[in-house]
Amino acid sequence: MNDLVKKSFASTSLTSFDDDAAAQLLAGIEDSQAQTAVPGDGVDLIKLDKSDGSWGMGQSTDPVQDGAQFWLNILSMCHGHVCWSNYEGKRKNERLGEIMAPMSAPKPAKPQPIDGFPFKEQRSFECICLNGEDAGRKVKFSNGSVGTLKAFKKLEDAVKVQLRKNRNYPCPVIEFESEKYRHGDYGWIQNPIFVIVDWADLQGNRLSEQGEGQEAVAAPPAPKPAPAAKAAPKAAKPSLKVVAEPEEGPQEAEATEAPRGPRRRPPAA
Repeated sequence: MNDLVKKSFASTSLTSFDDDAAAQLLAGIEDSQAQTAVPGDGVDLIKLDKSDGSWGMGQSTDPVQDGAQFWLNILSMCHGHVCWSNYEGKRKNERLGEIMAPMSAPKPAKPQPIDGFPFKEQRSFECICLNGEDAGRKVKFSNGSVGTLKAFKKLEDAVKVQLRKNRNYPCPVIEFESEKYRHGDYGWIQNPIFVIVDWADLQGNRLSEQGEGQEAVAAPPAPKPAPAAKAAPKAAKPSLKVVAEPEEGPQEAEATEAPRGPRRRPPAA
């Protein structure tokens, strides 16, 4: 034993770390983590707006640029549980506890409820924007809704296939999209979609730029357009997607479809 450590532990009779001691410490750490609401770790959160299906980043809810692509760090993918309050009346709900672990490790056991509020499943990952005005910005997605768990399952399945097919490029390059459905009790519900447009290595080098022959994963069918929503309070940024030029000649008047996300930034002039 190191002399400094030996001197510090001279007053204890513990000379080895047996299974019972390890299990007790592990249980204590998990219980502490579960019952401690840890403030943000300096990474902006990316969230889906439940009202209109748009995505925003950070406390100021900066709109995600249309066509923005994000490198998803698969080593940051986590699973676990979160406990949120569900107060009656106008009292603001709060996160009471959270326990998460990397997906390379077993999922933590579900802790006991806090103040009567149960823990629920949660998933998270971190990613970095690769293009547009937010290139280089790091964000974290963390949620446990039913729609999130379904979207995350599709993401996990795609990663599993890629790890078996080409593990040199295991990181999805995604676009954040959304879709909605009408719930019988709660009205329209917005769900996240993680559209995989390419793959990349752990340094962010894209497979499509390496000429290795594997095509990017095709995006799923676009969701039906949402009804027009209220205008966003922030100025829009230009879109990154290519917009086809309209053909010349007379056209019949058609009903205009509402945009999918009112806070999407319009195409550049």
